[in-house]
Amino acid sequence: MKRVLITGASDGLGRELARLCIGEGIEVVCISRSQPDYSCEYIKTDLAVEESIKKCADEIKDKYAKFDALVNCAGVISIGSPEEIDYKELDNLMKVNSMAPIFLTSQLLKLIKENEADIINVGSTAGTKGKSAECIYGASKWALQGVSKSLQDDLAKTKCRVTMFNPGGMQTKLFDKHEEGKVSTAAFMSPRDVAELMLYILKLPKKMEISEILVNKK
Repeated sequence: MKRVLITGASDGLGRELARLCIGEGIEVVCISRSQPDYSCEYIKTDLAVEESIKKCADEIKDKYAKFDALVNCAGVISIGSPEEIDYKELDNLMKVNSMAPIFLTSQLLKLIKENEADIINVGSTAGTKGKSAECIYGASKWALQGVSKSLQDDLAKTKCRVTMFNPGGMQTKLFDKHEEGKVSTAAFMSPRDVAELMLYILKLPKKMEISEILVNKK
C-alpha cells in the first residue's frame, strides 16, 4: 500500500490507524473537521454537510486520485432511550455515521474500481444487536452493514475488498464528546490494538477478504 484515505483520522481509532500507516511508509490523507496533531495530508471536511463532502471528493480526484484504501472511520455516538430521541441529534448522527460514508464512497467509487482499492466501513458491535440506550447509534451503524453488503455485491468481480469492521468499546474520546457520556472506558480496548488489526486486514493478500469482523472487549 502506498496511500490510504481515512475519515476521522484526527482522533481515536482513525488517528491510531493513520499513525501506524505512516510508521510503515504509507501516505495518509486525513478527512476531518480538525487538523491532525501529526504530519499527513489533510482535507478539512465537515462530514455532516453535503457540499463539504463533494468538495472533499473533488480534491481527492484532483490531488490524490491514486489510493489503495478508503477507511470510513469517523463517527459520533448517542446515548439515550427511544423515548428521548432529539431530532437535531438524530439528524447529525445519521449524517456523520451513515450518510457521509455512503455518499463519499459513492463519489469515489469509480476511482475505487480503477485503483482496485479496498473499503473498510467502521461500524460497532452496537450495530449488530439491539440496545435501548444506543437506539439511534445502533441504527446508524446498521445502515453501514447494509451498504457494505451491497458494495460487496457490486465489487464482487473486481479485486476491491469491502470489510465491515465492528469494534466494541475503545479507550477514545467518543463518549466524552457526548453530553451524557459519563462512561468509564478503563476496561475498554486500546484503539492502538484495534488499529493494528485493521491494518493487518488491509495488508492481507488480495485473494483474501475479511467481509465482516466483530471485535469484542474481553
